[in-house]
Amino acid sequence: MSPTDKNITYRIYFVALMIFLLAIAIVFKLTNIQWVHGAHYKELAKKQDVKSFVIPANRGNIYSADGSLLATSIPIYEVRFDAVAPSDKLFNENITALSDSLSKMFGGGSNFFEQKLKLARKNNNQYLLLAKDIGYTQYAKLKSFPMLKFGANKGGRIDSIIEIRKHPIGEIAQRTIGYIGLDKNGKTNAVGLEGAFGK
Repeated sequence: MSPTDKNITYRIYFVALMIFLLAIAIVFKLTNIQWVHGAHYKELAKKQDVKSFVIPANRGNIYSADGSLLATSIPIYEVRFDAVAPSDKLFNENITALSDSLSKMFGGGSNFFEQKLKLARKNNNQYLLLAKDIGYTQYAKLKSFPMLKFGANKGGRIDSIIEIRKHPIGEIAQRTIGYIGLDKNGKTNAVGLEGAFGK
């Protein structure tokens, strides 16, 4: 065998040995993750689990023959604050400005809101109610407030929207227009057009 052939053979053996060692390292790491740290990662997966839920569709409008609006769905908003989400730096830099903004919108002293937010952070409150049953205009303004403008993950703002049914002309033909409600047993009670065309 020539020296060149020997060099090629040695290189092939070396590469094969490296691949074999790499395969052993991968198997070792997988075994380590599965059996040694398995419980830790399973617990971590449970905490970061994605929840799926059904978002009901908006109900349509009901009009009279002359085009008058008889029933419509209007969104109302609820905003809560996760006091744990913002970093210490972000929280401390924006707490005073956020308190001032909340005070201007809802009344009450700025100091009241500042103490409320600080207490929520101290108690690790992740669901502090800031506003409920507000319209879109107030909601849009609230979203632009200091700290809250950074959203859920960074700023701690938690939004929820509820659709409520409104009758612009009042209670005229209320029984005919109808409604979807619950009876005393908790079962759906569908009346009028709302009930007949609910699906």
